[in-house]
Amino acid sequence: MKPTITMISPKKLYHHPNNPRVDYDDIDELADSIRHMGVLQNLSVVHYNAAEHGMLQVDDPTDSYVVIIGNRRMEGALQAGVEEVPCIIVEMTLVEQLCAMEAENGLRSSTSPRKQAANYQLMLDLGETVESIATKTGFSEATIRNRVKLLDLDGDKMAEAELRGATLTDYMQLNSL
Repeated sequence: MKPTITMISPKKLYHHPNNPRVDYDDIDELADSIRHMGVLQNLSVVHYNAAEHGMLQVDDPTDSYVVIIGNRRMEGALQAGVEEVPCIIVEMTLVEQLCAMEAENGLRSSTSPRKQAANYQLMLDLGETVESIATKTGFSEATIRNRVKLLDLDGDKMAEAELRGATLTDYMQLNSL
């Protein structure tokens, strides 16, 4: 069955708890654009599934969706006060959701390296291999292994470094010491 675009209220949409993007502060211009032109590109969402997304507090578990691709657009739409946004409802396993988010957000500067590392580790814990993750995300096996190594660093200190603007390159240099 070919996916179709469905209009959904942004109030029924929720950020995926494992989304590597953690910063949504830069949406004022996007919200202005949405006010004037609407949402021009659809979001990709999955139905809320308590087994996979149970840590989310949703208003209506039977009529809620988790955003896989388009979190900034969702935030911009909420800020702009639009009634509905175009979405494609997809069926994906948790691993497929994680892979899609990594492929979409993995190279952006607003992506948390530690969150990305945690997602790769979660995929490994769910039975994926480094090789299969590389195939599904498009990232090299070395990149995946190096990201997972970041989990050996002190999490609190890494979070502090992120607030100071530390880059992934900084972490990789630390890891090589």
